[in-house]
Amino acid sequence: MNYGLESGITRFKNRRDRLVKVVTDYKDWLERHTETEPAQMLRLYDLTDSLKRDRLMVAFVAEFSRGKTELINALFFSDCKQRLLPSDAGRTTMCPTEIYCDPDAEPYIRLLPIETRFRDDSITALKRLPVEWSTVRLDVSDPNAMVSAMRKLAETKVVFKVEARALGLWDENDPNLGYMVKDQDRVEIPAWRYAMINYPHPLLESGLAILDTPGLNAMGSEPELTISAIPNAHALLFLLATDTGVTQSDFEIWNKWVSKHASQHYAVLNKIDMLWDDLKSDEEIARTIQRQIDSTATQLNISPASVLAISAQKALVGKIRGDEAMLKRSGIQALEVMLAREIIPSREKIMRDSVTREVGPLLAESRETAFHRLQATRQNLLDLNALSGKNQQIVGQMREKMLHDKQVYDETARNFNVTRKVVAQQGWELLARLDDDRMDKIIEESMLAINDSWTTAGLIRGMHLLIRRMGSEFDFANQQCGGIFQLLNAAYQRFHEIHGLERMDPPRLDLSRYRARLDELMVSTQEFCSDPLNIMLEKRFMVKKFYIALVTQARILFQQVRIEAETWLRLTLDPIVVRITEHKAQLEHRLENLNKVHTNLGSIQERTVVLSRDITRIKAQVDQIEAIAKDFSLLTGTAYRAVGMDAGEKAMAAGA
Repeated sequence: MNYGLESGITRFKNRRDRLVKVVTDYKDWLERHTETEPAQMLRLYDLTDSLKRDRLMVAFVAEFSRGKTELINALFFSDCKQRLLPSDAGRTTMCPTEIYCDPDAEPYIRLLPIETRFRDDSITALKRLPVEWSTVRLDVSDPNAMVSAMRKLAETKVVFKVEARALGLWDENDPNLGYMVKDQDRVEIPAWRYAMINYPHPLLESGLAILDTPGLNAMGSEPELTISAIPNAHALLFLLATDTGVTQSDFEIWNKWVSKHASQHYAVLNKIDMLWDDLKSDEEIARTIQRQIDSTATQLNISPASVLAISAQKALVGKIRGDEAMLKRSGIQALEVMLAREIIPSREKIMRDSVTREVGPLLAESRETAFHRLQATRQNLLDLNALSGKNQQIVGQMREKMLHDKQVYDETARNFNVTRKVVAQQGWELLARLDDDRMDKIIEESMLAINDSWTTAGLIRGMHLLIRRMGSEFDFANQQCGGIFQLLNAAYQRFHEIHGLERMDPPRLDLSRYRARLDELMVSTQEFCSDPLNIMLEKRFMVKKFYIALVTQARILFQQVRIEAETWLRLTLDPIVVRITEHKAQLEHRLENLNKVHTNLGSIQERTVVLSRDITRIKAQVDQIEAIAKDFSLLTGTAYRAVGMDAGEKAMAAGA
């Protein structure tokens, strides 16, 4: 059993589920006690749904014959008591394979025909079109049937060179493709372009997902892998063979696609059992393995702690046979512990930060609003108690003052409504600059810059224009949001100075990580175009495929910025509107009490009873939202402070 990995994934799932619960509890509280905008409720619903489906993606990257698929079998599928994924010599997975669990669908394998490479559709787009895929049902109750179904991942087909060339899979001038040749006119190519496996394994059900990538040649022929799938993985395991060390093709994969794209990447030296020697002591073997680790770390310019030595084959055998000694010697447990202790917590932090950024400001504002409502109701009760024994003239004077205060507040609120309309208009202008039609125009301009030549020089021209135009839109978004921020800040400052509303600090929009991703796409383009093979051969097919992959990522990035801007507008404007509206309602309520008392001094007792009930009801709401806030702080690692504390209490809470 992979105790470290399994327990780590289970903890990840439990914390994710608790985050889902606390966000759901908050959403339910809003529905019961506030008049929240439908768009905000929809966003909270979408957030909980995305949390439920959140996955920790680990990519396995290696050249052919490094034991990558065998390692996946050992880590995740040993319970089948045989090799689930094909990993025999010459019969291993031939296409990128994504393995995950979708509880809403029956287990399956979906295979994308290699012929889809004739089209301009990206894999990302084709994932939304099930009709394009060949689907094989998985019978999880029959391991032999599953093994048989999984063999489809290793299927190849023999085609004429002209067809392989049209698919971008064959080039006579590429010396690395000799292994594909079957005869003078034909070559062997993969039958499938991409595979998706929905499998109900406990670790996958807990949110783990696996990307099994092919070797160097296949990686280069499917740019979407190197531009999107690998950079977006949460961690990369780069497999090497102990007997060969870091070969030239290994080094090329590492430099191009591993070292610079993942925040967490590890080198895994596989097949250490080849160093096991009955004529050597365990200490001598351990020293040999350590030398290999140190040498690999030096060549890849990483810490030796990021290099692990294992035998995937012995690990699988050890797990199937229940041989603890073999399992320990295989080194697999150290890899599982590393995954559990380093990769999973890193992904969890990303998830917590995302929820904090999205829900934190809304929750804080809801707490403040509920607390101020309670304080205002208590003040109403004090006002009524103070009126007891007063004559009608004094009550009338208090009523006139309150009426004047409300009129002054209403005037400030009317001025704010003018600001709000300006903000709404600027918000619409901002979102219009970030809509899909705008992105389509930018893409069209970049294609015109390529001028249908589909050379590396044309690609650089097109990408420079695409990224420059997108950067321009991002700069406009930042500038527009800065103006909106100043307007709202000034408006709320007036409420603070004139009416005593508590100061608020609206969040600022930060698009720096999206600009950084734009820069990464440009770097990928320049690296592709500086590859001597691409420059010499001017591979029209591959240039076009590369551009399509880039555009797909750019479009996703553009959509993410729009969502970020929409969220920012809501987080900035909604709390201010809620606070102003709530304050107005409390003024009206206090004025209503004074009006009724002024009309009938004997109604004080009756109004006191009503307000006491309101205090009890609102206090229960405050207690509920405070309990939610405590859970939220605990799960996200943010500081908790009860609303309404004075300075001394805040200092004590900070010390605690």
